[in-house]
Amino acid sequence: MVKKLSVKKTVMYLFLIAMALVFAAPMAFTLLSSFKTKIEIFSAPFVFPKSLQWSNYVGAWKGANMSRYFLNSLIQAGASVILLAVVSSMASYVLSRFAFKFNGFISVFFLLGMMIPMHTVLVPISYIIGVFKLSDNILALVLVYVAFNLPFSIIVLTNYMKGVNKSLEEAAFMDGATYFQVYMRVMLPLTKPAIATVSIFNFLNGWNNVLFPLLFIKNRNLKPIALGILNFNGERGTEYGLLMAAIVITVAVPMVFYLLFQEKVEGGLAAGAVKE
Repeated sequence: MVKKLSVKKTVMYLFLIAMALVFAAPMAFTLLSSFKTKIEIFSAPFVFPKSLQWSNYVGAWKGANMSRYFLNSLIQAGASVILLAVVSSMASYVLSRFAFKFNGFISVFFLLGMMIPMHTVLVPISYIIGVFKLSDNILALVLVYVAFNLPFSIIVLTNYMKGVNKSLEEAAFMDGATYFQVYMRVMLPLTKPAIATVSIFNFLNGWNNVLFPLLFIKNRNLKPIALGILNFNGERGTEYGLLMAAIVITVAVPMVFYLLFQEKVEGGLAAGAVKE
């Protein structure tokens, strides 16, 4: 027997469907437009193209140096993810397992770091990068990404590690393991879900960031893929077909990453939120 939905649930489902369509419409438009000519994009924006213009992707990848920008983004985002995973996991292990005088203060300090808008510190960051002569250097972007994503990573990993059974560490200590060995062989394997969660978020933040590369990277060969999209707006006008193809290429990587590890993201956040 089919259950009848209440009016409240019916309204809620209709609202969710409407919101899904609103958010899906720009994605559908971009994907369809990436296979169209410029005339088709404006004449029939939501109609399937008569013939798929694969040349848009070839032109976007080769003609606008997108392959180089793609590699730059992988290096910048990948390096920041690795560095964040190492630093944040070590800091979280100390904060979650060692009782010392300034433990609470340091935890609050990292929490406050999440409340600072990046736009308010652009001037001092620019000054520091200038002093250390890191302009036009991928290392500058990696360090900035690490600085802004470190508080979130430490908070999630610390909460997760607090829920790990201490008897496992005690057993390792009884077998003669050092603190570093316990960290490497006990805590890291048990914290993989949370590390995967923060790593995906950190990768997305590094991949999609436009502000910092725009300010600190002037060398054309060092720009990330998010800035490479600007190349399609030139003196002869905007090549919308190529532009849409470039946008699809740009968002494809983080979207695939998230879809592949969606369960780990949600599971890691939920576990980190409830464990104490």
